[in-house]
Amino acid sequence: MARPRITEQEAILDAAARRLAAHGVAATTVDDVALEAGVSRATVYRYSGGKDEIVRAVIAREAEQLLARLASVVTTSPTLERLIADLVATAATAIAVSPVLARLSGEDVRDTLPFITIDSMSLVDVVVAALTAMIGEARQFDLEPAAVALAVEEATRLVLTHLTTPRRDASRPSPDELGALAATMIVPLLEQPGVRV
Repeated sequence: MARPRITEQEAILDAAARRLAAHGVAATTVDDVALEAGVSRATVYRYSGGKDEIVRAVIAREAEQLLARLASVVTTSPTLERLIADLVATAATAIAVSPVLARLSGEDVRDTLPFITIDSMSLVDVVVAALTAMIGEARQFDLEPAAVALAVEEATRLVLTHLTTPRRDASRPSPDELGALAATMIVPLLEQPGVRV
């Protein structure tokens, strides 16, 4: 069976992801991405735009892959507590094992902050909308859409906060610790009738 053909745009994003994982945001240029992809600088601009657009596109693609992992968590979680804990723990684990996201949320976090904080609204909106829809369609839960949207947004912000800000002792919670914390804080939002966003 023949493998699907990779488009030039996908090849550029693959190259950008490899470059960002290996060298980080500050040490990556459009020329570096073009060289890594084996295309001209003009081709990179045509398909992906400048450096900021490339970084945003790589982060968005990583977020899509993360959402695909989270979909299975939604369908297999038996309780609200388990749902929130597993969603957050799965997200934190996936971020830690992704070469790109681990680099961007670790040693490169200062250069990444604008992409996941100031300029993050579109990313947060996409994640919140997708997870809200997934949870809303889950047959095992009967939840108010406004409560789900609020809980998912707060869980997303909790993950982003812990990615970008270590604890006062410079440690970071394990994925399971973060999941348990999220369940404790966020499940009450889902259980309140009439929550308005």
